[in-house]
Amino acid sequence: MKFRKIEGGSFYSYLTEGCKLCRKGAKMVLFVTGKCHNSCYYCPVSDQRMGSDFIYANERPVMDMDDVVDEAISMSAEGVSITGGEPLLKPERVCDYLRVFSKAGLHSHLYTSLPAKESMIEKLSEMGLDEIRFHPPELKSIKLYEPSIKYSKKAGIEAGFEIPAISFRDEIPEILNRNDAFLNVNELEFSESNMQKLLERGWRRGEFYEATGSLEIAEKYRESVEKLHYCSVRFKEIAQFRRRLIRMAFNLPDFYRVTSEGTVICGLVEGEKEKIRKILIQRGIDFVEVHEGFEIPVDEAEKMREFGDVSIIERYPTYTRIILEKDPLG
Repeated sequence: MKFRKIEGGSFYSYLTEGCKLCRKGAKMVLFVTGKCHNSCYYCPVSDQRMGSDFIYANERPVMDMDDVVDEAISMSAEGVSITGGEPLLKPERVCDYLRVFSKAGLHSHLYTSLPAKESMIEKLSEMGLDEIRFHPPELKSIKLYEPSIKYSKKAGIEAGFEIPAISFRDEIPEILNRNDAFLNVNELEFSESNMQKLLERGWRRGEFYEATGSLEIAEKYRESVEKLHYCSVRFKEIAQFRRRLIRMAFNLPDFYRVTSEGTVICGLVEGEKEKIRKILIQRGIDFVEVHEGFEIPVDEAEKMREFGDVSIIERYPTYTRIILEKDPLG
């Protein structure tokens, strides 16, 4: 088997379409519910989302379909990753979204820990699902998933396993190779929600929050699985996340300065909103109104000092608009 090395120490012999779009930063993540019957010790889902029945499109809370559409437009999404929690605990919700994504021409892939029945697979296929990734919780009862993989491929859905590299299981390459299915194996990652549990089980955190020893487990799958993609923690940061930021940044108004990391730099004017808005309009200065005040071109910031508190800021171009640096103009 020939393997190709890519960003962040990742490698593959086979990439699904979903993985190709993730690598481009072109996949929107739709978190359809935090509900899940499992309690995997390595689950990275945040405490805020875990167990809750809320929906998020990337970082954006979703109240209705318009929120999902707005987020997809904000990043020029080419596909959607449907995750949770356990998405198939809300099958009608998943199907409603799939119907919209399919009509919009967006590629869709779904994560599930359930060995789905043929009737469920057929319904997902009918709604337009392109790809399904099964995850046996804590890599137990693996053989239960082979029929689901067979059903999926029969229905025209690309199918395989997506697992964290926590241990090597002989059944995984056996099932995948005889069904011409794929394996996405992820480097085990520390998060705020799973850190204590990982430490208790003897895992140790590396420089980038990767679990030391996880790569070595992935290497064992590399030796035995024909269609494999190993996704490192660093890959998610320097490829997937960074490229999504860049896509979002270039969809903002032209006055924002986009950095190589995908963050944006602009001026921020805070103060009496009605007065500042009127002055910006009178002077023909481009602006975006935000919660704190008004974001404006950097080269216009100095001219607005007498009308409010003015800073130069660097922030993420995401819905949450997290400010990374704020330099007040004295």
